[in-house]
Amino acid sequence: MKNQKLHVAFLMGGLSKEKEVSMNSGNACYEAIDKKRYSASKIVVNKNFYAQILNIKPDICFNALHGSFGEDGTIQSFLNKIKIPYTHSGSSTSCLAMNKLLTKHFLTVSTKDGSESIIFPDTYFFKSLKEYRKFLPLVLKPISGGSSVEVEILKNESDLNCHEKQIFNDKFIVEPLVGNRELTVSVLNNKPMVVTEIMSKKSLFYDYKSKYSINGSNHILPAKLPHYTYKKVMNWAKSAHKLLGCSGITRSDFRYNDITKELFMLEINTQPGMTKTSLSPEQANYCNISLTELVHQLIEKAKFEKV
Repeated sequence: MKNQKLHVAFLMGGLSKEKEVSMNSGNACYEAIDKKRYSASKIVVNKNFYAQILNIKPDICFNALHGSFGEDGTIQSFLNKIKIPYTHSGSSTSCLAMNKLLTKHFLTVSTKDGSESIIFPDTYFFKSLKEYRKFLPLVLKPISGGSSVEVEILKNESDLNCHEKQIFNDKFIVEPLVGNRELTVSVLNNKPMVVTEIMSKKSLFYDYKSKYSINGSNHILPAKLPHYTYKKVMNWAKSAHKLLGCSGITRSDFRYNDITKELFMLEINTQPGMTKTSLSPEQANYCNISLTELVHQLIEKAKFEKV
């Protein structure tokens, strides 16, 4: 039928600890889409997802999932097999970017010989708490996962003792707490938008409460940085996005020390939050891109990968 509207299914919920955030992202994007331009529906992803998607057979899937299954290449691989285009990054890129340790190694090696080397905090693999004690404060975080779920700041020996199991669990990594300013950049279709400085009110870093509670943090955009540093943050975010082969939108996080002038990249998110308090929609809005336009741009770039 001519002029039939494309059917976009918004995937939300999912099987990870970030289900609530995903529901908020998915609902916000569903509400933003122009219903005169597209036919839209919601799919709350659960263990029966494969049957759900085969029954509905949308033209495009808008991936608003966070965490395992939705962000690690699993759902992307399935959509590739059944040839349904989807937003955001593909399966192999998502799988790599989900693993913070592999991403750190890949981007460090990939930019080592270039003029713009991306620098990450060290990763510690000590065999005793005594060795870790020398480098306090530390950051303990899961190798895979987002929304700062299970991220802990270890400030003293008591914190080390409380988290001993995670410290020596290969599903977690330990890094020094670097810098004193938190920065982030969203990249949309290979173009970095703006640097935001995040000033958390309730924590030393941008944790789950700071991200998703009302007035949990202040966002300053554009961040007030030296011109050279601002440009470097933008370039690193763009380089990471392109080197990993990301599609659509990503958000890269950084820490900056304004005393030593050191900049560190922390991670890249291939499925950044799209809630009303999320950074990427806020940065898009600063660039005169409404949430509706942002959703439409992501839909227009949707694709599946040949398998």
